[in-house]
Amino acid sequence: MMKLAIYGVSRAGKDYLINNVIAYLQQTTQLTAIHIQGSKTLNEIAQDMFQKPFKSLEESSKKILREKFTEIVDEKNSEYDLVLVDGHYSFIDGDSYKVVFTEQDENVYDHFFYLDTPSEMIVEFSRKSKGDRKNLDITEGQVRNWKEFEKNELDKICNYHHKELVILDEDTKSSVQFIYYWLDSYSSKLCSQTFANKFYTEYQELLEKPTQIILIDCDKTVSINDGTYDFCEKLGIRKEKLKSVFRNDRYTSYQFFKVWNMYKKQSPIKVEESANQALDNIYLSQNVFEYLRCQKDSVVIGVTSGVFDIWTLVNDKYKIFDVLLGNTSKPELEYLVTPYFKKAIAQRLRDKGKHVVAIGDSMIDIPMLEIANQGYLVAHEKLNKAVESYIARVGCTNIDQLFDVEVSYNLKRCCELEEA
Repeated sequence: MMKLAIYGVSRAGKDYLINNVIAYLQQTTQLTAIHIQGSKTLNEIAQDMFQKPFKSLEESSKKILREKFTEIVDEKNSEYDLVLVDGHYSFIDGDSYKVVFTEQDENVYDHFFYLDTPSEMIVEFSRKSKGDRKNLDITEGQVRNWKEFEKNELDKICNYHHKELVILDEDTKSSVQFIYYWLDSYSSKLCSQTFANKFYTEYQELLEKPTQIILIDCDKTVSINDGTYDFCEKLGIRKEKLKSVFRNDRYTSYQFFKVWNMYKKQSPIKVEESANQALDNIYLSQNVFEYLRCQKDSVVIGVTSGVFDIWTLVNDKYKIFDVLLGNTSKPELEYLVTPYFKKAIAQRLRDKGKHVVAIGDSMIDIPMLEIANQGYLVAHEKLNKAVESYIARVGCTNIDQLFDVEVSYNLKRCCELEEA
């Protein structure tokens, strides 16, 4: 039984996606699913109870109806394998947003997804809409800002509840496949906390001895370059295709699931050849290599969102890590190394009383760096623009930069501001 909310701005295509999910489950599985339409259902309840449209009611009456709505969701959850609800976090109101997401919404759903349809498509859908015609003059820039606002706010809420906000895209077929996989395999393969507990148990003997654990990203952290691109080039996967999956710095389970689906179609021989080619082109950071060699009393764990096959070969050759975790290209999936996964590993180690040092270079690493006792950014050749934007947005952080190099982030540490 699972209650799943799919959020997104108006005209993102939430209804269309949910209808396709239900059709897929009906055609290919024995699983049952129901779509509860958020706005439509609230209006129906409003007419039944108050003989008025929902939006015309006083806030006290709306609160009653929202509570009634969550009761309906819970009731249907006992009847169906999957309850899907299309939700609105906010509505655009000039240059600001009217938030309609409530405490009831926050607590009723098991998982939160966000349908991040391209802004130009949403504008087109708004212009051509034949139903309730809203946002007819909305621009791509306004849509882009609206989506960023919603994703940032929902991400904060999900983080508070130790959940991942999964970002979907306009690729309906892939999104449907992923939602089915999530429904079928979340507990066993996609729950980061479960894997973090399993990981600690498996390596307990190794992890209990040292007081300090180093968690370190691989591509563009341990190495100057990103071996994933060489790997994909050999497999015939264009760099542009890979970048399009992660466009706008989206690094959730869904994106890594899409990439895994690209990899697993390849023959094992081709994967091995590609990994070896990537190994030949890996350029290790001497600064990082020397830093790790000096940490003699620490356990070093490589945690890469790149390709496990490449970094296994790197580790066989250079003996960098005591343990390596990474995304597989094999047909069977054990876990996905997402930002949320990295954070869960760091949190589990801290919960066990370990002093966690985390090192990374990109937005994929930020949650891990923030939760660690000491989080360090690495910038070998140039600054990561998304990381720069993040630092500007949060204002202050307890992340430091490792190594005194020519390119430096403008890091304003929270502890320094407190002292000031």
